[in-house]
Amino acid sequence: MDVGLAFPAFPRVASVWLPQLPLRVEVLRHPVWDGRPMVQGGGPGERKVVQLCSPEAERAGIFPGLPLREVLPLSPGAVIVEPDPARVARVREEVQVRLQRVTPLMEAADDEVFLDLRGLGSFYHDDLLVLERAIRVAVPPLLRPRLGAGEGKFVASMAARTAGASRLRAISAAEKAAFLAALPARLLPLPPRALERLERLGLSTMGDLAALPFSAVQAQLGAAGARAWRLARGIDDEPVVARSFETTVRAALRVEDPLASVDAILVGARSLVTRAFAQPLLGGRGARRARLLALLVDGTSWERLVTFKEPVASGDAAFYALKVRLDLPGGLPPAPIEELVLELLGLTGEGARQPRLFLARASEGAPVVEALRQLSARYGQVPVYYAMEVEPWSRIPERRWALVPFEP
Repeated sequence: MDVGLAFPAFPRVASVWLPQLPLRVEVLRHPVWDGRPMVQGGGPGERKVVQLCSPEAERAGIFPGLPLREVLPLSPGAVIVEPDPARVARVREEVQVRLQRVTPLMEAADDEVFLDLRGLGSFYHDDLLVLERAIRVAVPPLLRPRLGAGEGKFVASMAARTAGASRLRAISAAEKAAFLAALPARLLPLPPRALERLERLGLSTMGDLAALPFSAVQAQLGAAGARAWRLARGIDDEPVVARSFETTVRAALRVEDPLASVDAILVGARSLVTRAFAQPLLGGRGARRARLLALLVDGTSWERLVTFKEPVASGDAAFYALKVRLDLPGGLPPAPIEELVLELLGLTGEGARQPRLFLARASEGAPVVEALRQLSARYGQVPVYYAMEVEPWSRIPERRWALVPFEP
């Protein structure tokens, strides 16, 4: 049932499905690519085959697994992009934060967000058009979201996957049995082998599976088959699991001259570690993981996740772990860096450590730190830099030293 038709009761769950999100994120950056065939190939060190393709590319005969060298002969105007996990994660996070304005209770997956609408009927005046407008304000149109609603997560998800780009599709309780019965069985959450088995048995639709006895399906397909049988019949009481937030300490560094050498990248990483561990949010706590993300000059992104053996509460220990990871073969990004970001994750209490015996020199810099804080309050940033040796062997004087912002 489309939004424009009468809906007997306000739905319990809405689904926001973002198909082919990595490709649509590229369209956000380059709107002129909208409507052109798009293909995502393998990243550095991966097979040069099609990993993801847009509907326009599929209509040209392109499919996942096709060698990239065959893309342009099939579609000369196709756009081929590399994986960009950092930007995709950032866009996904921004969309999820905005959707919390629609409802405070939401569950996020890779390319789908479930919204719990219980108790919100009066807030949206029991009008699905009002709800749809609120969702579309939160999601950029260039992402081409598909919207569905129903009495359960599965029905809402299937409604979104069969909805058009311009209308929210709502399935009422009276419609869900007939709606689900006509859908392909391959959309059920079953392992690939189980789906192949259904196909060999001639069970091509959800209605075919729902017509079988429950005991027989459970005996042949186990717990996953029992759950799929219930979902095919519209029996879905799974709650929307609230999105959990993880406290994160974040520091970013954007440079005028891209970081290309190992030493320059390490200088940037050292600066980020110092700034991150100086934040009050980390006071008295350690971090279990660190994520280093980089936006590269070629338009792609790069990231590395480092898990510490024990919670790290000092910048020196964190920097050493990052340096070890970057020194590994293939540990550096494949192109110069325009922006470098460090995130400290998994904050926890710091383990007991022996403090330093002599702390007299620690108070000597207190007046300088206070002066820098006053400058920061006045100008919005600390207008003080210090010179750090980067490439002393370089013949170009500008590359021997780098100006690094001083953080009190």
